[in-house]
Parts: sequence; structure tokens; C-alpha cells
Amino acid sequence: MAPYKGDNVRYHLPDFRRGATSQLCEPRGHIEKFNYMHSSCRNIVDRTFGVWKARWSILRDMPYYNIDTQRDIVLATMAIHNYIKQKCNVDDAFQTAEDERYIPSVDSEFGSSSNTNNEENNMEEQNDTYWMGLRGMIANEIGNV
Repeated sequence: MAPYKGDNVRYHLPDFRRGATSQLCEPRGHIEKFNYMHSSCRNIVDRTFGVWKARWSILRDMPYYNIDTQRDIVLATMAIHNYIKQKCNVDDAFQTAEDERYIPSVDSEFGSSSNTNNEENNMEEQNDTYWMGLRGMIANEIGNV
């Protein structure tokens, strides 16, 4: 789900920290509250994937395997990763990533493919409409809290 976009809508966390007063730093309205929460969650997910990929080099450059093997590798590394996180009192990789200024050394973004098929484009437009509606409902709920 994409954040709200526009010239007068803040998204990135540093944009919210630039205000001279705490009142200027606060999100303005339900749209910016949604964007602030979306950006916060995205940063956590990005840091987690960065730590995960740094710990398991096979995930950074997955050799060609069939899809079932790739799935099993991801699930196995996830299970071991979660076990380490649960059992270790101190996890150096996650402690490093807890710093908000941490930048993963591995790019967590995935490329997007362009669709040329009209049916795929129509499905994409329907999906966009659905996600925009859901985003609006969430933003309104956040605004009511």
C-alpha cells in the first residue's frame, strides 16, 4: 500500500523532524498521520530485512534454484534468524539496526516489471482502487484516534 503523495504532504521521518517547534513537527491531519505511521513501519521492515540479508548471504544473491527450493531457503533462514533473536539476550546485528540512522548495506527495494498486457493493466487499476480505498479507511481511523 502506497503512502499519500503530493507537494504539501510529508512522508519521510526527517521531514517531520525539521520543524522548529514540536507543534510544527507533528503530522497535520489524518493523511500525514497515516504517512508518518507508514514511514515508521517501513523503516522497521527495511532495517529487519537489512539485518536478515546481512546475516544470510545466500539471500543477497540467491543462486538459481527452483521456486520450491528458494521458498525453503527463505523459510529456513527466517526460522533460524527468529530462533537466534528469541534465544540471544544480545543480538549485535539488531542492536546496530535499532539506531534510526542505520542504513542497511543491502538494498531492500525490489525492481518492478512493466506490464504490457491490457488485462494485467486493468487488474492493476482495480487493485489500485482497492488499496486506495483501504488506505483512506485506515487514515480516517487513525484520524479518529
